[in-house]
Amino acid sequence: MKSSRRYVKLLAIAILLFFFTHQGLAQRRLVKPNPLLPEELIDLLINEVSGDIPFQNEILLSGVNRNRTAEEYEGTFYEADFILKKLKEYGIEEASIEKFPGLFRTEHWDAESAELWMVKPEHRKLTCLEEIPACLATGSRTSDAIGELVYVGPGDHMKYYLGKDVKGKIVLATGSASGVHSMAVMQMGALGVVTSSSSHPEFDPDQVGWNGIRGFMPAEAEEGKQPSFAFIISARMNDMLRRMLEQGETIVLHARCQTATYPAHMDVVTALIPGKDFPDEELLFTAHLFEGIAKQGANDNISGSVAILEAARVINKLIKEGKIPPPRRSIRFLWIEEIEATIAYIHQHMDIAERWFACINEDMVGESLRLNHSSFHLHRTPYSRPSFLNDVMEHFIEFVGETNRHMIANRPVGFTKPIISPNGTRDPFYYNIERYYGASDHMVFLDGGIGVPAVMIIAWPDMWYHTHQDRPDKSDPTQLKRASFISAAAALFMTTAAERQVLDLISECSSRALRRIASDRKRALETLRYAQPDELYQAYKEARNIVHQRYLQEVGALESIMLFIKGSKEMASYLDKVIGSLTSKERFDLADLEAHYAMQAQQKGVETKKVTVTADEQRLAKVVPVRTDEMRGFFNFFTFGARLWGKELPPYRLSSDEQFEVRNLINSKRNIVDIRNIVSAEYRPLALTDVENYIKVLEIGGMVTIEKKK
Repeated sequence: MKSSRRYVKLLAIAILLFFFTHQGLAQRRLVKPNPLLPEELIDLLINEVSGDIPFQNEILLSGVNRNRTAEEYEGTFYEADFILKKLKEYGIEEASIEKFPGLFRTEHWDAESAELWMVKPEHRKLTCLEEIPACLATGSRTSDAIGELVYVGPGDHMKYYLGKDVKGKIVLATGSASGVHSMAVMQMGALGVVTSSSSHPEFDPDQVGWNGIRGFMPAEAEEGKQPSFAFIISARMNDMLRRMLEQGETIVLHARCQTATYPAHMDVVTALIPGKDFPDEELLFTAHLFEGIAKQGANDNISGSVAILEAARVINKLIKEGKIPPPRRSIRFLWIEEIEATIAYIHQHMDIAERWFACINEDMVGESLRLNHSSFHLHRTPYSRPSFLNDVMEHFIEFVGETNRHMIANRPVGFTKPIISPNGTRDPFYYNIERYYGASDHMVFLDGGIGVPAVMIIAWPDMWYHTHQDRPDKSDPTQLKRASFISAAAALFMTTAAERQVLDLISECSSRALRRIASDRKRALETLRYAQPDELYQAYKEARNIVHQRYLQEVGALESIMLFIKGSKEMASYLDKVIGSLTSKERFDLADLEAHYAMQAQQKGVETKKVTVTADEQRLAKVVPVRTDEMRGFFNFFTFGARLWGKELPPYRLSSDEQFEVRNLINSKRNIVDIRNIVSAEYRPLALTDVENYIKVLEIGGMVTIEKKK
């Protein structure tokens, strides 16, 4: 009887708990971030931005890898014509195509036909251009060759050819077509190359990677050596051929291809949504429509191209329909050939480039995150270009991420602001905010000779990167909708910002600054933690630099907000107060760091030292590099390299990113110690002599002069 009554009591308690819990869930206020734009405008954008429209455009642009016609090479490329027609269809009046000659090359290469056959021990077609457009490496010459197949492993170093006779034969390799062709054909006399270099063969063994072979040096031409061909096959097919050879079979291949060249030209599509109040202040969107002419990738980078097209469509439509006012500042869109046409456009339009206050570069934004095991990344500006742009982009990316995932605090509600395309996934939005990374068009704008703050948004990794399988079936309309929403929302905030929005922006940037300061404070403390006893003093010096440079970064980002303050002394004064309040915190962080250094020294059994200036630091604090006219615009690697040829140069050990940043920081004001300290805080502690020697190399190359201050 007692157990029966206990059961009834427990059941009653359970029912009451269930009732009150679910009543609480029903009444609970949803936890969601507050956007920088009014919520009604956010809703308007979510409803208007489409994922399926850009997805359909992506299919029309890159559903298949087309064999281009002679008319395209001699006139306008299909992609440029398509984008321009869509802009006109969307009612964007200021849109056109500009043509530029090739900047880095004089000719376009085109494959007209290509077939690779096995003729022994059996007759079998291995690959052909019609089925796999990536099967012939760009740069291959018209060829018709029959030869025995010899396996050379990676094939890009002389050691792989020891004891093997490849002259007059075709080599089978696993390395990049360029490296294998250079060794096998140009140096060892092989007929040609068959290789299987691709991005993720372990994930998809049937993918065929886009490869190219370089031309030849004049000395090689004098010896009568000419480039031939390289066929690209899948990893699966490569394994089959290798196993046959290992089993002792003799394989004879027949390779034939027909190629052509055309005078190189580049099509740049440009569009403008003019600003009403400050038309000469322009926000720039870029996406490379071409990455070379042979390769035509859906994700890389038709996805970025259609995403900025969708942002242009939506903003223009809302303005035309009177749902939003015209922006105060202009929005320019550029569809270019990666890097090369970007440089050409800027050199031709330096007057326009001076108007750009920020650039958003979109490169590979439409892939299915789940299918590619990837996430959406924002790569911030480097230390040389602090800007509010980072925080605006981070804000809207974070907003999409926080409102398009399940949070237990919001149950039973799932996504609080669903951004989902009808034909797309319902996946959460995975994102990362990361430091600067180049390798796309934003690096051109960030170059110190141009000086435009620029970020890149990208989805990474891409399991079919640079392969023939980069087709729209790997894309996700939902992902395209989210990327386009982020673009449109960020653009509208930055181009419509008035005094109220400026106040919000100051709050946004100063709040996020504290988070980054805390992160770098932690990094500084870890520098001390992992230092060996004899390294502790130098680690403390570097740790102080990390903290100090972070504060300078955040001040620079806040100062960039002055762009939006038009004659408001009160707002300018408030911004100064915020900056002053922020910088006042640095001395407390440095004091904490000093105390931590003392404790670390005690534990490691060493004496503390006060930070002092070395003789080299004293000397180089008076040395200021100054740009010459050769270092105006994007850095001219060709002129620079030619001037260094054959000269004895001082040694330095800097990565390409570190060299890029050293160049960017040269502004006729910073001395070599300043430059070294900024780059060291951003990347790793650098030897001062490495920075000094690299700047000397720049001087030898005619890019800088070196002035000594008293």
